[in-house]
Amino acid sequence: MMSYLVARMQKMKVGNLVGMGNHNQRLTDNHSNKDIDTERSYLNYDLVNRTDNYKTDIQQFINDNKSSSRAVRNLTLSDPSRADQYDMF
Repeated sequence: MMSYLVARMQKMKVGNLVGMGNHNQRLTDNHSNKDIDTERSYLNYDLVNRTDNYKTDIQQFINDNKSSSRAVRNLTLSDPSRADQYDMF
């Protein structure tokens, strides 16, 4: 049998992380892929040490790896001549 790896990158909202974790760990019996052999799920393993809570793990990863304590802001100006008010340039 040939082994393979599936890697997927997707932007997700925090509220979806619990559901994604449950899906990935196959904690429910409702699977869209009927070919899943749940008897072999114990053979699955994670390549990273993690807890059973994706939200906690991802938040911890962000906190451990952020390079600044400043909050990220998105500021859109309709009048660029006012940019000096915001100490941007």
